[in-house]
Formats: sequence, C-alpha cells, structure tokens
Amino acid sequence: MSQPIKNVMIMGAGGLFGTEVLAALQKEDQFNLSILSRKSSKSTFPSHLKVYKVDDDYPIDQLVDAFRGQDALVSTLPGRPYTVHIRMIDAAIEAGVKRFIPTEYGNNTCAAAAELVTLYEDKAKVAAYLKSKESTGLTWTAVHTGQFFDWGLEAGWLNYYIKEKRTTIYDSGDTRWSTSTLGTASAAVAKVLLKPEETRNKPIFVASFTVSQNQVLKELEKATGATWNVQRMSSADAIKRAAELDDKDYSDGLKLLILMLLYADDADRGANFEKFGLSNELLGLQEESLSEVIDRVVKQQSS
Repeated sequence: MSQPIKNVMIMGAGGLFGTEVLAALQKEDQFNLSILSRKSSKSTFPSHLKVYKVDDDYPIDQLVDAFRGQDALVSTLPGRPYTVHIRMIDAAIEAGVKRFIPTEYGNNTCAAAAELVTLYEDKAKVAAYLKSKESTGLTWTAVHTGQFFDWGLEAGWLNYYIKEKRTTIYDSGDTRWSTSTLGTASAAVAKVLLKPEETRNKPIFVASFTVSQNQVLKELEKATGATWNVQRMSSADAIKRAAELDDKDYSDGLKLLILMLLYADDADRGANFEKFGLSNELLGLQEESLSEVIDRVVKQQSS
C-alpha cells in the first residue's frame, strides 16, 4: 500500500469501544473521518463528521455506496451476527476499500478459544474470510488487545467487585493473560492505520500489561486498603456452570466462558500475547503501570 490511509469510516462509533476509537482517530491529523450508522440509531456525533445512514439490516447496495472513496473501514460493531461482517467485507471489496479492521479487540481467535466460546468461533470465520479475499486487493489487520482492563474492573466483567471487595479466583490464579485499557486499545487502532505496510494482512497483539488474577487481587487489596473476600472455583466447574447459562452478548454465560480463556490452568487458549510478540513498540504505545491503573479505577469507584 504505497499511498497513506486518509479517508477512514468507523462502523459502530456510538458504542462503548467505538466512542474511544473515534476519539483516538480524531487526535491524528492525517485522517478524514466519517461514520456509518443505522437509521434507527439514537447515537449523535460532532456536526463536522459525515454520517452515512443505512437500513438496520445493512443492505449491501447501501454499504457499497457508503464505502466508496474510503481508504479504510474500522468495525467496532458487536461480533455477532458474523454474517453482517461478511457482507461488509464484500461491500468493501466492491467499493475499492484498501484496509479493513474487523471487530476483534478481545482475546486471540485461536482454535482453542473458538472451541470454547462461540463468539470467537464467529470472529475466526470473519478473519478467515478476510484472508481468503487478499487477492482482491483488500488488506486487513486484526487488532488483538485482550479484554478492556479498566472497563472490566469498573463493570465487574473481570469478576473483581471493587465496592464489595470480593472476587473469585479460578484454578491457581497464576495463569498470565494480556489486557489493555480502553485508551491503549483505541490508540492501537489509530496507530495501525498510520503504519499500513507494517500491519498489512496480519494479526497485531498489544497489551497494557500481562498479569495474573493473583497479581490483580494483590494490587486491588493494596489500593483499597482492605483484605478481600476471596472464593475459589475450578475452571472445570466454571465451564459446567456456563453451560447452564446462555452465551448471548454481555450475558453471564458468555462472561464466564471468556474468563476461562484468561484464567484457566488446564489449557492454553491464547490469552498471553507475550508468546506471540507484542507490537506496542512498533505502534509507539507507552507502557502502563498495573498499580497506577488500578489506583485510578478504585478512586473513580469511590467518588
């Protein structure tokens, strides 16, 4: 890709991560930004940004019209249904888009993860489809950031409950997993687009830090000045419990399965990105301090 990426469209810019990605892209002077939004969406955006409205079922003809003239598409839409993402890839090819960044951002979509969590199985299908279309001229970058750490603490998604000062430690609690703050994760997306050749047709792994459950608990007890109530559960029991629940987006069943990608001792499901090689240095992402991030989150929860 000899020409720099200039025109960038974000899909899902009104969501949790989409708002962060939009802010990160706006910090870069290089990009002309626009947004794809469903006609039923209530999200609002700065008046200087062009917003393309399409029907809620994302008809391919409307997508092609919206995508024409775009150098890159950044998807921050939910990962399911994956067929919507396949349709967007087809529309991107027809419209002559240069780069597609799919909805990844979480754990590695390796086979071991896909076998346990159907969401990652669907994400893997999208990644495989992008690879199969490289001959069309559409390039791609899968940005893996791990679970969003600061949001995960605040929302209880990582199973640490700051106000109640309680958690459940699964297995030994020593398995290491990579994770990023929302700021680092969103900055990674912007930096990828600034380095199109170096990030062409490959997965990129970034992390604020790689930690264990026990490390996080230790820092949380230090930041809160209290001994936490700690329960323990085996990953085998957790997986059995998850099977009794549904795995819809944001459900307790999906959350528990995703935690087993990170926390379980019994299998390597690709959560430690240090094994694949981090691209923080390539992208110019600053290192973060676990204790400082936890202190910040605890103070926010206490205010």
